[in-house]
Amino acid sequence: MRFAVLLLLAPLLAADDFDRGYAQYKKYIRRPTLRKRTIGRERLAETEDVRALKILAASYPKAEKPRDQVQTLIVSLCADYFAGPEHLPVFREWRANQATARHAYLWYQSLKSELESEGSKPLVAIVKSDRDVFLRAAALEVLRWNEDPALLTLLPEIAGKLPSDAIQRAVMLESCTAALATFRKKKKEPEVLAAAEAVIKRMDEAATLPRTRIVMARYLGIFFGVKYAWRDGKRWLAEIEFIRRGGKQAKDDNYAKRPTFAGIEATGDRICYVIDFSDSMLTPLTPPELKRLPRGPVTGRAAAERKKKEAKSDKWKRAFRAVKWDKVKNRFDAARELLKVSLLGLEENQSFVVIWFGDKADVLKTTRGLRKASAGNIQKTIAELDSFRPGPKADNRPHGTLKGATNLHGGLYRAFRLRGKGIVGPGEYVNPVTFKSGCDTIFVLSDGAPTWDDWSGQDKRDVEDNVGDPESGHRSANQDATTLNFPGPFSRAIWVATDVRRMNLFRKVEIHCVGMGEASMSLLESLAGAGKGEAINLGGTSASKKKKDPPAKK
Repeated sequence: MRFAVLLLLAPLLAADDFDRGYAQYKKYIRRPTLRKRTIGRERLAETEDVRALKILAASYPKAEKPRDQVQTLIVSLCADYFAGPEHLPVFREWRANQATARHAYLWYQSLKSELESEGSKPLVAIVKSDRDVFLRAAALEVLRWNEDPALLTLLPEIAGKLPSDAIQRAVMLESCTAALATFRKKKKEPEVLAAAEAVIKRMDEAATLPRTRIVMARYLGIFFGVKYAWRDGKRWLAEIEFIRRGGKQAKDDNYAKRPTFAGIEATGDRICYVIDFSDSMLTPLTPPELKRLPRGPVTGRAAAERKKKEAKSDKWKRAFRAVKWDKVKNRFDAARELLKVSLLGLEENQSFVVIWFGDKADVLKTTRGLRKASAGNIQKTIAELDSFRPGPKADNRPHGTLKGATNLHGGLYRAFRLRGKGIVGPGEYVNPVTFKSGCDTIFVLSDGAPTWDDWSGQDKRDVEDNVGDPESGHRSANQDATTLNFPGPFSRAIWVATDVRRMNLFRKVEIHCVGMGEASMSLLESLAGAGKGEAINLGGTSASKKKKDPPAKK
């Protein structure tokens, strides 16, 4: 009898959970700040009730500004909390009403539940359909996420019928190559090699964009388990023949010179540096940290390249002489010299842009868009970097001030919105312009967990809110304030990583991360994982431990 009573009580408890969650949602959703509205959406999603899913789905088309980010929050919350079979009809209807490229992330997340419930057949049908290419690619990316065996017959078929439009072709071919990399442990199997051959044969065709060759080279390196990033399909087809004959993989010690930053090698041509200019970057380096800095160029190939450039012009000589390792005292000094060395190592056919982030984020004045890595452009950027000086000391700023808090998301958001000249508007992750002229590689350097974003605002203080300094984490002695300046939700590591995964779902930008001081290495590793890159810690306190949300500004 007790068991029966408990069963009868279960729906009532679920109803109570929904009522409480819905009451919290209504309490927060009309608040002036995005941070508080996000709390309301989280409370509603936590009920896992189908009614909550319907409310959130209905709110998606009406999302407030910043629309892309708010819709990302809604979709991600729904994907995390509504995974039951009773939720599938709602997701299907939601998806069907939002069937354009801008909503490809919704398709990607909702199709994961579809796959788990219905298998790969519906997704294969979408990939083969005549829908928008980004929706087809979203289904293909879900199959890749699942390492689905259906890909082995699907990939040759898709590779054989690529769209004629350059961007559409790029999206499908790049997703096909990324999917191929999931079978790297089975690359000796005939079916896998046949799929690889079908994809690789499209690499050298005139219709294949240079950026697509770069993306393909990266994923083929993963597939074959080699460090090379050949942009020549013939080299990769030779690798297939090596495997088929049971021979050793090809060796190439003279593979193309790559851009480097803090000792990390990248494989692209259009490099974006996202550098932390927050106040904490003025923290002095300890003697062990100074010793561990990857300085250069001093010896070996880098030094030889330096001599060649210096022989070309006085501009190169002056640029190289601007590297001042003996002047490095704090984290910002180190970041600046590491950046100089990286810029000086670029080839002249490559291009670069530098984005800084503090309270806000922006490009350097000398890099309003991607600039060719010429001696003149690099010299101007180095001069601008050298012009930055610490501001006066302040409360909780014993070493001075620079650009404020740590708006890491703002820096990354601008990196993905970059084009050849300037920045595009919303919908950057499916904008053909960013595919054609955006960056293909991002280097990130930061010394702390994110504490701010682009969407801060004034709001009423709730009981759980602390007054203090988000950058240092210090609570204020005065806890009497009733109104605070809150950062938005993208001051939280989880939402930074989520939005980067959305922005990079189709772009396939390579992301490398360098941590200093109290850097959140767990976040930097997540970002690097989203970009198939590396994350290193240059020393100091390891910050892989989870941190609480920072307090709000008074």
